[in-house]
Amino acid sequence: MAKQRGEMALTVVWMRHGKSSWDQPVTDERRELASRGRRNATTAGELLLGRGISFDLVIHSPAERARETWQYVSEAGVTAAEVREEIALYEDDADAIVRLVAHSAAGTILVIGHAPTIAEAVELSATREATKAWAAFDIKCPTSAMAFVEADSAADLAGGRGRLVDFVVPR
Repeated sequence: MAKQRGEMALTVVWMRHGKSSWDQPVTDERRELASRGRRNATTAGELLLGRGISFDLVIHSPAERARETWQYVSEAGVTAAEVREEIALYEDDADAIVRLVAHSAAGTILVIGHAPTIAEAVELSATREATKAWAAFDIKCPTSAMAFVEADSAADLAGGRGRLVDFVVPR
């Protein structure tokens, strides 16, 4: 499909994984979603589906709670051409993650990771503006939160010239 005037070339949905459970004595990487996290991930999937969003690429952390978040989002009907597990989303800083996403060559990307790097990635990839989306983001970026960032190009995303067009906390 040809790019239409005013249409953004890149859409990134930065998402924190769903609420995790602390019930089991497991390592951080093996912590699963709590029941609230499963419900919120399903709600996130329904919201994305309702907006007609499908992804060229989904990148998630190897942590079990991030993997499960994608599972519940996809079970709600959201599709992706490619799904990748990326250790960078668990170990690297936000700058490295923004570069990874910007250089992915995908047009519509869902990134599921952790605090504080997901919130930091939003701030690094989008220009701050006096909008409702930024006001909501600044209050809190809780588990399951999704920040929708659009950019004209990968260079604009990596250079912090994206636009935060929406911020949603699915509950």
